[in-house]
Amino acid sequence: MPKSQNILKFVLLILPIVLFASLISCNAPDASNAQNDPAQKETAAQITTSIEELYPYPEYDFGGGTIKILARRDGANGQQDFEDICVEEMNGEVLNDAVYTRTLRVEEKYNVKFDITYNADPSALTAKNVKANDDAYQILQEKLIFLQQTLGTQNYLYDFNKIDGVTLEAPWYNRNLIKDLAINKKVTALGGDMEISDKSGLDVTVFNKKMAADYGLEDLYQTVRDGKWTLDKLQELMRATSRDLNGDGKMTLGDDQWGFMAEDFTGWIFSVSSGNRLAALDDNGIPYITANTPKAVSDWDKILDIMHDKENRILALTIEEYVETFMNNRNFLQANALCIILMMRAMEQDFGIIPMPKYDEAQKDYITPMSPYVSRFIAVPVTCANTETVGAVIDALAREGTNTVMPAYYDNLINNKIARDEESIEMLKMIFDTVVYDIGSIYNWGNLWFIHQQFVKDGTKDYVSVFEKNAPAIQKAMEKTIEMMQNSD
Repeated sequence: MPKSQNILKFVLLILPIVLFASLISCNAPDASNAQNDPAQKETAAQITTSIEELYPYPEYDFGGGTIKILARRDGANGQQDFEDICVEEMNGEVLNDAVYTRTLRVEEKYNVKFDITYNADPSALTAKNVKANDDAYQILQEKLIFLQQTLGTQNYLYDFNKIDGVTLEAPWYNRNLIKDLAINKKVTALGGDMEISDKSGLDVTVFNKKMAADYGLEDLYQTVRDGKWTLDKLQELMRATSRDLNGDGKMTLGDDQWGFMAEDFTGWIFSVSSGNRLAALDDNGIPYITANTPKAVSDWDKILDIMHDKENRILALTIEEYVETFMNNRNFLQANALCIILMMRAMEQDFGIIPMPKYDEAQKDYITPMSPYVSRFIAVPVTCANTETVGAVIDALAREGTNTVMPAYYDNLINNKIARDEESIEMLKMIFDTVVYDIGSIYNWGNLWFIHQQFVKDGTKDYVSVFEKNAPAIQKAMEKTIEMMQNSD
């Protein structure tokens, strides 16, 4: 990465949220002493100047026009409905007031107004509007799987490369999202500092700190730092902490203590955190299947050993069961989306947050998968007639969000409500730094993603034969997507 980009990213994140500066250069100054150190103040001022030089704030006056936004609100469990683009008024709640302040700044700077509408199925409504050539909404916030699968393949979304005012290389956008999902090099969804909804689906591991102490277990934070948090270590710990509490000779949800709790999709999550993906893009932005590489096939043997262990790994049927089992100290390790962890913030006993495990110690980095059915991103319908205005305000909302919305998110939702210690904050920084987007799960060609859930659900270990049986349908569906998106111009 060029040095100038590291500097930019450092400033945009370190000033408001020191502990969560996910894009800090490793040689950046220590911001924890910045307020008392004149030299560091000068450095920060110089870097800020560099930001404005490289990304000058454009001057616009949009004459008091209104930008209409359509956003999902479906009442889904797991704290998924965030009001992170527009709110009506300040109410004293940290995140709400930060969103209000950020959006008001953009409205005043560009002489524009925002009007947001919430809908339980914004993709269906967007498709209807596009078919009718109705420019009803100019900005869309929706789950990634629907943006890409439903709207993207129908060419109902603008390519952000063609929208003036959106600076895709700017550090306030999620670069991995852009890189991992740009079929035919088209960028139809954005995430980053404009919102927090894109972070809801990040997959993490939580552990019960009291149980760790009771069993005399190792310091899992140090295990992570040492690069030893692996699938083998998880398997070792889940076996060490499972107990038949009522002595009836069988393990039962609610009655006994489970070492590991995870859903069937966790098999795919483990595969991604082990360095695999269902599909990837070549240098020309053309997707190809990677689910059947020798490493992916081999890794699934260990993954299925864990996921098929009915004495130590339990599957709950509802989100409430996941939350209650963990909060009632009947579960040591749990893999889940970050939005579910939010529901555990009232837990009496302390818990810790760590990344998903690596495959083995030879794997260089931890990798954070993301659930496309949870995280929500930003798009622009092709019916949008004023793309210059919309591009400029999206860029401004993201730019301003760096120093308002994001600090509020980290401070209010994480520092004060989820993370119970500084080590968890350290781990969350690592998690946010290492997110990847598996395009195969997002498009789910030929049920590719669902098949990997089925491996776990059915108890089968015959990975190769199942994949080969479905490979023609997977390839055909992928090629259809490629063709449809190539014909959009």
